[in-house]
Formats: sequence, structure tokens, C-alpha cells
Amino acid sequence: MSSLGSMVAGVAHEINNPVNFIHGNLIPASEYAQDLLRLVELYQLHFPYPPEEIQAEIAVIELDFLKEDLIKLLKSMRVGTQRIREIVLSLRNFSRLDEAEFKQVDIHEGIDSTLMILRRSLDTLVTDNGEKAIR
Repeated sequence: MSSLGSMVAGVAHEINNPVNFIHGNLIPASEYAQDLLRLVELYQLHFPYPPEEIQAEIAVIELDFLKEDLIKLLKSMRVGTQRIREIVLSLRNFSRLDEAEFKQVDIHEGIDSTLMILRRSLDTLVTDNGEKAIR
């Protein structure tokens, strides 16, 4: 059990470092994207009839969709990295189960961590007739 806890702690640590790097950079990336989109909107306001080459590129990249979706994409990435961070925290909490000395713990936090780790498995449980038992 001790070596399993050590392995889980090591995996959690290795996942945590790059995820925190990505998560931390998503805020400035979102701010930069919003700044650039404001600049594009100013250009469109002051130059409503750009040359045909620019109009063609606007159509090719679907600028209106891109402007809406870019912010949603960055928010989605932030939600995803937050989810990974929660899983890593759950793994770290799990890895502490092998500590030898007794200490007070929050049983609810332990249950929540265990459920988070098992969530995907619980979501895919299948009943005898092939229907999902838990959603």
C-alpha cells in the first residue's frame, strides 16, 4: 500500500506541474485574445470596407465565428485544467492514506476525492441489459 501511495503521489506531482503552467497562462492568454478582438472590432468600425483580399480572408477564417468561439475555447480550456487540478488533488489525498501515524481527517473530503477519482468508472457502469446505470 505504501508503494502504491508513493507512485500515486509521484504521478500526481508530474501531472500537476505542466497543468499548473497551462492553467496559469490561460488567464493572460484570454486577456490578450480579448485585446486583439477589440482591436479587430475597432478596425472594422473605422475601415468597414477593407480590400477584397482582406474580405476573402475574413470569409475563409470565418471571423465572426472565430471571435465568438475563441473566448469560449479558452474558458473551456480553463475548466479542463481546473478539472485536472481537482483530480490531482484527489490523487494526492489518496496517496496520503498510507501514512503510518494517526491524524484527524475530514471524511467528507476523503469521500469526495474518492468519488472524483472513480467518477469516470461510475459513469460508465452498465446494467445487465446494456443501459447505463449511472449518469
